This record gives sequence, structure tokens and C-alpha cells, in this order.
Amino acid sequence: METRKRKQKRGRKAYYFLGGILALLVIGGVVWYFRSALMTGEIHFTFAQTGTIKHQQKVTAIFANQEQPVTAPSSGTIQFIGNDGQRFRRGETIAQLLPVGAAPGSGQTAASINLSAGQGGLFFHQSDGLETIMTSENLLSMDLGKLTAQTSKVKITGQTVQSGDIVGKVVNNLMPTLAFLQLPEIDKLTTGKTLRITIGNLTMNAKILRLSESPMGVVVQFPQYVDGSATNRRQDVLWDYSPQTSGVIVPRSALWTQGNDTGVFVSSAGVIHFKKVKVLDEDDQEACIGDTDDSLQIGVPVVTNPRDGLEGLVAEVKNI
Repeated sequence: METRKRKQKRGRKAYYFLGGILALLVIGGVVWYFRSALMTGEIHFTFAQTGTIKHQQKVTAIFANQEQPVTAPSSGTIQFIGNDGQRFRRGETIAQLLPVGAAPGSGQTAASINLSAGQGGLFFHQSDGLETIMTSENLLSMDLGKLTAQTSKVKITGQTVQSGDIVGKVVNNLMPTLAFLQLPEIDKLTTGKTLRITIGNLTMNAKILRLSESPMGVVVQFPQYVDGSATNRRQDVLWDYSPQTSGVIVPRSALWTQGNDTGVFVSSAGVIHFKKVKVLDEDDQEACIGDTDDSLQIGVPVVTNPRDGLEGLVAEVKNI
């Protein structure tokens, strides 16, 4: 009788043991299923694409051109010929001055005074008062601290001007523009070296002509006249302080370290795999990457929020 009870007890234990194992398998399967579904649902992708990593810094440029102010010889009403910024040859009439007392249509046209261009160039109907101060010669020889401290006040003339008023300026746009670039440091710069500068939509190489420690910066010469430098003497420009790198671009957040290897998770036929890459360059937002076997294709989906456990997961690439 006692033996029979022992057998029944052992049977119940085995039953409970097998039931526990079965329950664990079921729970583990459910957890694994939901884990996989949760992980794939949180995966974000983007496409690898070609691009360029640029290392740029915004700096202030103070421009200098060969500029000649035009003054009114007497009081009167000024009438400009042509459009603002139009080019005139030397000696051409750029404006007419009708002295006080004469009026347009009064028949006193003989009293008008022609103002002519003293040099060939672009005639602008304004002045900032720095035409004879911010010159190419002064940038190369004078105290840059005093030059940069000069303030400008753009004067756009109205119809009536007084004797001696500056009514505009002629800018020689056939001469290259010079500029003083205010830089944070100049330790690695030398005269004769070129800096890559972007002004608006135009990028040029400017040659260093002078170094300055106070104020900190360099005087550079552009290869040509810089559009807008005569009317906007102080501008923020972009300085490429380090060479740019072109290649396959991915978000910097896509980089993942696995052991001693750096790489990215890519999707191939719907399955995620880790791919070792070489980081050629990077900035705060993007990285330029390459691989040894050139198998990283443009347009391949790349995970932008990598983490452990992604290897081998099946994930649908969508919402990119």
C-alpha cells in the first residue's frame, strides 16, 4: 500500500515537472515572438546614399574693392542714368544734376551738370563712407584693428542733394576683391596658402596675403570680383577649415560597435545583418563610410537606431 502511494506521488511530480517545462516553452515562445515583433517594429531605416562631408565654420568677412566715390559739385536734383549696379566705361555719363531753381521740363536743360565715371566699373547709387578707407592697399599695410573698427552708414540719395554729397560710387569689377577674414586661430596658416570660402552660392579659393594676430585673421585675395561685396561690405561666409570627403553617406547614429569592429546593420532580402565598415570621415550628423570589398551598395537600407539583438531578424523596410 505504501509502495503504491509512493508511485502515485512520483507520478504527480513527473506530471508537474513535464507541465512546468511545457509551460516554460509556451511562455518562452510567446516572449520570443513578441520580443521579435517589438524589436522589428521599432527599427528605423534610411537608404545609404552618395554625399559629401564638409567641415565648415561661419566667419566674418570685410571686403575691399577699388572703389571711387562720386560727389555732387553743387546742390540740385540728381537723376541717375541706368540701373543701380550697371557697368559704365570711364568718362561715360552716369547721372545728371539739375541745379536748384531749374526744374525738369522748364526748358533749362542747359543748366544741368553731367556727372561722369572717373573709372570703368559698376555704378551703385549708394555709399557707406568707407570707399577710401577699406581699400586693397590699406588691408595689406595699415593697422587692421583700426580698419575693422570703422563703422559704415549706407547713404542712399534722394532726389535733392547738397554740394559735396556723395551720390554713389564706381566699383572696378575687373579687379579681384580682397577681404579680411576674422578667424578663431591662424596657427596652421601661412601666406601663399589658399582657403576655400563659400559666399552665398559661390565657392572660391582665396589666397592668403597677410596674417594678423590682432585682430585674429587673414587678408585674402579672391580670384575675381565678388558680387555683393561693394554693397554689403561685412558678410558672414563659410570657411572650409578641413578637406571635404565624398562617398557613401549614412547618419552618424547608424554606426555600431560590435566587438572591435565598427559597422552598420543593413537589410538584405528582408533580413538584418551587421556589416563591418571603415569610417572615412564624419561630422555631428553624418558619416562617410567604406568597406574593404566594395559590397556596400548605394540605396541599401541601413538601420539608424542600432542595438544588440538585431542580427538575423526579419524586418520590413518601410516608412523611410
